[in-house]
Formats: sequence, C-alpha cells, structure tokens
Amino acid sequence: MDTVDASERTVVAAFGDGRLIGVDLRTGKPLWRVDIQHAKGYRTTALVGGQALTEAPGAVRAFAERDGRSLWTAKTPKSCPDGLLITAYALPGHLSIVPLACNVTNPDRGTYNLLLGIDNRTGKVLWQHTAAPKLMIRGGEHTLVIPDEDHPPAVQLLDVNRQGATARALTAADAWDAVAAGGGILLSAIDPDDRSEEDHDTLLRAYGTRDGHLAWQLRAPTGQEYGFPEIADGRVYVVRQPFLTRRDTGRRIRADLLVLDSGTGRLLHTLRLPAMTVPDESRQLEVRDTGDGAVSIGWYDNEGDLLIAADWPLPRGAHLAITQPNGPGGVARLSA
Repeated sequence: MDTVDASERTVVAAFGDGRLIGVDLRTGKPLWRVDIQHAKGYRTTALVGGQALTEAPGAVRAFAERDGRSLWTAKTPKSCPDGLLITAYALPGHLSIVPLACNVTNPDRGTYNLLLGIDNRTGKVLWQHTAAPKLMIRGGEHTLVIPDEDHPPAVQLLDVNRQGATARALTAADAWDAVAAGGGILLSAIDPDDRSEEDHDTLLRAYGTRDGHLAWQLRAPTGQEYGFPEIADGRVYVVRQPFLTRRDTGRRIRADLLVLDSGTGRLLHTLRLPAMTVPDESRQLEVRDTGDGAVSIGWYDNEGDLLIAADWPLPRGAHLAITQPNGPGGVARLSA
C-alpha cells in the first residue's frame, strides 16, 4: 500500500500495482475495488467531495467514494504523462483543484509542477497553471497559498474559480514555513534566530489571506517551541513543547495544547498534556486532525504514531486520562 486518505465514512487506499480499494471507516469492511490498467509504481489518492481521485497513465481518474463507480477521467497534458497526485480540493461551482508533480518517476523528462482546474461532473480540464503543489495550502473558499517562484521566499495568494487562477497578493511568510490556513488566516511557524543545528519554531505569525498583511504573532517562552498547528472553526490548535534534539530520545517531556482565536491570536484555552516519552527521530508534536469533535496529536516523525486523542469542546473540569500505555502508540483521551 502506497497511500491512504479518509473521509468521515470511507478509507481509500492506493497500491503500486494499480489497485484502488475503498473500506468502510466504521466497520472496516471492504466496499469496492478497482484495478487501473498499466498504472504501476508509487501511487497516491485523495478523497474530496465524495470522490476518490488517483493517477492513471496520462490522466487523473475519479471514482465514487462509496461504491467505486468510475465517474470521470481528466487527461493530463502531453508534457505530463506520469503525474503524481499531491492532493485535491473540491470548490464551489463543481470545481476540483488538482495539483500534480509531473514526470517525477521518469528521469528522461523534465520535472515540473502543475495545477489543474477540473469540472468534477465531467472531468473536463478547465484550465492549467504552473505552480508548486507540494507546498500548497487551501486558504479559503476560493484561495490557494503557494510559494511565489518570482519572489522567493515570499508566499503567493491565488484566487481560483472555474475561469482560472489569478495571483492576488504576497505575504512575507517563508514558503517552507507556511504550515496551516483557514478562516482567512495563513499561519507561518518560524525560528527567527536560527543559530543552532536544530530548527525550533519559536514564533507563530498569522497573515490575512485577503491582503497578505500580518494579523498577529505569538512568541514561545524561552526554551520552548511550537509544533505544526491546525485551523478549524475559527480556532488555532497548536502544541507548545520544550526544545527537542536527537539527544532527547527516551526522555519524558510535558507539553501543552493551546487553543487560540485565529483572527486575533488571543489565548482561549490551555490543556496540559500527559508526560510522553520522546521516540526515535522525533522533532515536534503536531496537531494531526480536529475532526469529529476530537483533537488528535502525534509526533512529527517518520512513523506517524498517534499519541493523543482529546475530545473537543472541553467540558468544564475536564482532564486527560491515560487509557493505553504512554509513549509511541499510546493514547490519551479527554474525560470529564
């Protein structure tokens, strides 16, 4: 299995031999399977708007999330016969935004990045735009955030609709540090000092996605840093933890989950997390997901082990109770 993606009901897995499999999320029972002919090698998939998207030779294909019916096939340009799907976004007006990394598996062709606007009813390619999809973030209903190739390291805000993608504004955020967006805010986590061998994101900066101007910033206390944040429901969820280096493997640390107002940066809640053992090759604790009324937090490392699942919103007097052994793979769930 190469990659998986999940919605509230379905998990879809893509395999290097051309298989695409849908599984019911709640029961674990297989729902459907398709075999895409001549699709070999590393493959990806994305679930958006009830459709499972994946690569096919010279195309992007879409299947129905729940029954695997073939919905449409969008042909890629001749210059991109083997595009790798990075992600996908479903926008209003029956528009799917599909970023591709082209020719990454073919050393004989020029590698480049491509953004396609596709009618998600017919598969018709409405427009194409050269972009940097590996770093793309959705910043609003019709806004994408990408690095600006002409003004590095600035970040560009794109207006996207059925007619095309148009540059609107630039921000001062470093392209590699734009980590989350939503509700009209783009977050950039940086290390403004950057004097050590290890990078520590000690400053959160928020930019408005309408004009690219700085909205607020929050600096971590001395000796602490921020993990990767998430934005949901007008709030920023981010973990604040001690500096970690490779020498900290096996050490037990304590960290805090911060909940901020996304528009102002005002601190709304602080939740003390249980002590955790630092796994191998770890860097930071990141908020992985905020769906289904829970906040999931995991180590930013190669293993992707889930550590904490905290119910949200927090009931009064809530606390964290360990329900499985702590450390990598351990789980803690919030209880009142």
